[in-house]
Amino acid sequence: MTTIHLSGSSFLMPGNLAWRSLAAHGEVQVAPHGQWLQALMNPSKEIVSHTHIIIWLWEDLVTTQTLIAWGSLAEEDQLLAVVTFVESLCQPLLQHLQLRPQDHLLVGVCSRSPASVFGSAPSVLTRLAREFERQLAHLRLQHPGLDDLHLPLWLQEHGRSHCFDSRNLYLMSCPFSMAGLASLAAWIDPLLRRLYCPAHKVLVLDCDNTLWGGVVGEDGVSGVLLGQDGMGRLYQAFQQAAHYWHERGIMLALCSKNLADDVWRLFDEHQGMVLERHHIAAAEIGWEPKSQGLRRLAERLNVGLDSLIFWDDSELERAEVRANCPEVMVVVPSTEIWEWPDALMTQPELCSRHQSHDDSLRQYSYQAQAQANVVRQQLGDEHAFLRQLELQASWQPLSPSNQLRAEQLSQKTNQFNLSARRYQAGELVRLATEGGEVWLASLQDKFAEHGMTALLVVRPLDDGSVLLDTLAISCRVLGRGFEYWLLEQLAARLRSQGISQLVVSLVSTDRNRPAQDFLATLPARPITTPAGLVPLVDEVFLSLDLLSLSLPFLEFYVNE
Repeated sequence: MTTIHLSGSSFLMPGNLAWRSLAAHGEVQVAPHGQWLQALMNPSKEIVSHTHIIIWLWEDLVTTQTLIAWGSLAEEDQLLAVVTFVESLCQPLLQHLQLRPQDHLLVGVCSRSPASVFGSAPSVLTRLAREFERQLAHLRLQHPGLDDLHLPLWLQEHGRSHCFDSRNLYLMSCPFSMAGLASLAAWIDPLLRRLYCPAHKVLVLDCDNTLWGGVVGEDGVSGVLLGQDGMGRLYQAFQQAAHYWHERGIMLALCSKNLADDVWRLFDEHQGMVLERHHIAAAEIGWEPKSQGLRRLAERLNVGLDSLIFWDDSELERAEVRANCPEVMVVVPSTEIWEWPDALMTQPELCSRHQSHDDSLRQYSYQAQAQANVVRQQLGDEHAFLRQLELQASWQPLSPSNQLRAEQLSQKTNQFNLSARRYQAGELVRLATEGGEVWLASLQDKFAEHGMTALLVVRPLDDGSVLLDTLAISCRVLGRGFEYWLLEQLAARLRSQGISQLVVSLVSTDRNRPAQDFLATLPARPITTPAGLVPLVDEVFLSLDLLSLSLPFLEFYVNE
């Protein structure tokens, strides 16, 4: 069970209908007036996971007199006072996450009054906001479950007069207007969606009348609308939005009914293009139905169809894709094309919970995969190809710096995921501190550093053996024997501890065929459910003798 606990420094009107929109993500509870600290420090032990939404106003946290007093201090003393105060504000957040790492905290702070009201204090308010943002960003590196609501941006977008109501403040102790509460709930909703819904990996774009105005095959490179004026500026802004997502680890692909030479000529020759060839991970350009193109894109990128989000200006093409590729997320663009750039920038299905270092490596990893495939085809011999790769692998235990990546691998890996279990970061921390082990493994070859692309979870069993609870490997590094290398590291570690039997958990699904094929190559025998375990639906267990285990592909790893 998940609860969404709203609290803050001001009254949030528990019965307000605005909060009902958040109920799709869990049971919504609103703390009494100003009791955010009590709600945070005394969570219900019966609830598996809380999402705490904490909304602060600077006026409630720091008195006007204190702000003015700080404004009269020398610059160094003022900075020290601000840093000390924000540290005291963030300390309960840190304590809560240390106690309950499985929880999520969304925290935001802003001011209901214009800075000019505080006389000499505007610089102090600015410093408070900047210091809060800095300290929260630092805490996020240690605790992926913490995030910023970015309330100043919400206020900037909707306007102070829209969001606040002095009458509500004095009559009901609620500084927000009814419209402000509604817009605040709408602001929070996509942030919650990012927590609970896996993000898509690939943005697939049409070309004509999507990346530029007009049809390049008819209008020519110089005749399409693309540039810094009028409609051309609109399409350029749309490309800038696509580039924004590319820089955050989303792969870009093209699916267009066109002549490939015309499309790539425009990419190469038009001065108004923001996107360049190297931004495009894969392209399907031709005259076949777009559903077929999307299927080939998914196959080439080694991702599932449900990893694709498709943007096309034509309702006919969108309908064809929905009918034949229902797994693909099909965007329905606004009829007002002026809204397209902002709509793409805020597309919730593209928003991953947080961006990790490994997300930024994904683009280079897929580009390297394309280079490697060229070499594979040229050599025509799989072993010769693997020797060429100069594979280097390493593994490391779960730590605060890699918890986010561990959660991503658990939540998003489908094709190579033996048990298909899904864990949040806090649950992995609990497993690692209650007798189990959680490992992440990274891979590098001559073409690219692929980052942490494998998750391994082992748990002790009552009879002294060990359960391989999870083995999940990113699809982009399959075909290199990485799974065998990882199993060998685990086997060697267990043998050194005197453990000779490894129990493997398998839940067969329509999507994890690569994991099933891997397990079929091992000398594992089916066994009954181990004592003390409650199996998942369709979960089976196999036993692997570690003393006689002999694995292939290990010779290709130079730092084995």
